[in-house]
Amino acid sequence: MLIRSYLRASTSEQDAQRAKEELKAFGLKFNHRIAGYYIENQSGTKLERPELNKLIEDSEAGDVLLIEKMDRLTRLPWGEWKTLKARIIAKGLAIVVVDQPMTYDL
Repeated sequence: MLIRSYLRASTSEQDAQRAKEELKAFGLKFNHRIAGYYIENQSGTKLERPELNKLIEDSEAGDVLLIEKMDRLTRLPWGEWKTLKARIIAKGLAIVVVDQPMTYDL
């Protein structure tokens, strides 16, 4: 299992890396090291995001997609969210959201 962290901000004026230390500390809390950080400044309302696509492509079944909050992964309309979610599930990724304890049991 590898943990791959996705950090996103909507605009170039925002700091997409602002949560990096929080995510790193979260992994350490469970004795896990984050294998990679995928950082981009793209709207969460866009389905096509290069770094998110790279994270999914780089992943293997059993890996973890770690995010700070769910809105960092998506602000997509329902139909497009279903498409993204299907890709994540097909790849065998588990989504762990730091601010939603029900998403993890590391």
